[in-house]
Amino acid sequence: MSQHTLTSASNSNAAWVGFALVSALSFAGMAVGVRLASQSLPLSEVVFFRNFIALLVLLPLVMRNHTSLKTNHFPLHVLRAGGGILATYCYFYALDNLHVADALLLNYTSPIFIALFAVVWLKENWTLHRRVALGLSLLGLALLFRPSSDLFSVAGLSGLCSGALAGMALTTVKRLTSTDDPISIVVWFALISSIVTAVPMFWFFEWPQPMAWLWLLLVGCCGSLGQLSLTWAYQRAPVTQVSPLGYSSLIFAGFFGYILWDELTDLVGFIGIVCISIAGIVVARERSIPAPQPPSTVPIISAESDSQPNTKT
Repeated sequence: MSQHTLTSASNSNAAWVGFALVSALSFAGMAVGVRLASQSLPLSEVVFFRNFIALLVLLPLVMRNHTSLKTNHFPLHVLRAGGGILATYCYFYALDNLHVADALLLNYTSPIFIALFAVVWLKENWTLHRRVALGLSLLGLALLFRPSSDLFSVAGLSGLCSGALAGMALTTVKRLTSTDDPISIVVWFALISSIVTAVPMFWFFEWPQPMAWLWLLLVGCCGSLGQLSLTWAYQRAPVTQVSPLGYSSLIFAGFFGYILWDELTDLVGFIGIVCISIAGIVVARERSIPAPQPPSTVPIISAESDSQPNTKT
């Protein structure tokens, strides 16, 4: 193998690792922005601006790339947006009431739910990887949701629901990627979500103070950068390599939580986090098909079976 080939391969590896880590850092930054914005604004307003600012950030990219928004599967976009909106509400509520890293972790359970949905809805095989992942995730959740834990609460249940709803939404995405541009899928989500989440603003709108505008901008920009960086990483490496790096968001979120709010997880909770993270990585390592962008802040696992490439979600 020539030196030029080795150098090219090295640069390619550095590129996808860099994009994956930027995505993870961006999603952790978005979580921090949500917590800070929620201290002075209603939850519904934070959700709206997350989607609306993301839409504003994405529109120049659409125009520059001449991305077509034409679709023959608009109901699937609506279904995906509905699940994503509910997941976002649940996730943001959890962020406002739990440790940042704990809320992010519960949202990151979506790959486990995707694997379960694939077995139940798509009749995929109940593989060893999925059985191991389910066992580890149940153990991790039992440790996190013990009665003495802060997660044993409405906020904790809300965070777990955000993972389940995100997983449900993602089962519709694979069908869309067979006909629609990946960037257009994100734009449709941001557009539909902006319209739907604008409705509560008629009753609960509060004009943001200057610092609140800064946090809202952080939420929208970090969310968009995280999604786009994840897509660029998937274009350069298989999902089996990219997805596990998404869990580095937990490290970034834990660091931010400790620096800003002195948040620390006890030993039992840390073991639970490790179990769920390993479960997500086990599921990720089972896949070799590149996957599209998330509807919120979740590492993507394709819902399509390797052994059943024509299965539709």
